[in-house]
Amino acid sequence: MQKTVPSTLSDSLGLLTSEGVLRLSCPRSWKEMSQEQLRYALHVIGCGMYSSVEGRTLMLLRFTGIEVLGKTPGGWSCAIRVEVEGKKSTKRHLFILQAWQVQYMTHQLEYVDSYETFDVRLESIGGFKAVDAMLHRVMFGDYLNMEKHYQGYLATKEHKYALGLARLLYPGGVTDIGDAEQTGCIMWFSYVKKQFSQLFRHFFKPAPEGGKAVNWLEQMNAQIRALTDGDITKERTVLDADCWRALTELDAKAREAEEFRRKYPKS
Repeated sequence: MQKTVPSTLSDSLGLLTSEGVLRLSCPRSWKEMSQEQLRYALHVIGCGMYSSVEGRTLMLLRFTGIEVLGKTPGGWSCAIRVEVEGKKSTKRHLFILQAWQVQYMTHQLEYVDSYETFDVRLESIGGFKAVDAMLHRVMFGDYLNMEKHYQGYLATKEHKYALGLARLLYPGGVTDIGDAEQTGCIMWFSYVKKQFSQLFRHFFKPAPEGGKAVNWLEQMNAQIRALTDGDITKERTVLDADCWRALTELDAKAREAEEFRRKYPKS
């Protein structure tokens, strides 16, 4: 993102173009964020201290390097240090930033308000590496447990469920998670479920409005029975299978059931 704001000083450090503008850069999507920026954004979202607009404003200031010095009759007095030959200068460049300019620029960060574009994740928590971003090579049994912890968190907002999810997404021994890690795990799994609902649309059906609460233990057992055909000797093999392979089979079974009901509606 490149936006222009009037500057109060001359272009002594090459910060201003010939048009007399200051150019600021900010990530235009989750994928453009560095891991440090991503962790900061998730902390701002997860700490619960800020509204959406306030949170985006904090991210804008952090990502662009703007330092707010104080309020003036003409707007906000700000400073920024620029890079000279790859190094941050010790000299600050002063300029005035008006409220409408901040509002305009924070619109470019509206994507942080939704998990639906959250196609990234923190690469590690406590030194433990993340599994594949789309859960390839994750065992079906682990996926079912992820779902259990995720649904538990949605229903209760209890930290223990988010921690349980984190331990599966970052296997190896995660002992605790902070605001950024908790928010990152929930948003990551929400994004994956959104993608799965499109990839396996026969199996993942939206819950009916006003319907009774889902019993996830019953659903898990039903999924396992569908894949084992009721043969308990196959259960371990099913739970150890790649979750994508298991979901592909469940989707196929759901599609076949739909076709059967269409052909024989009174059966």
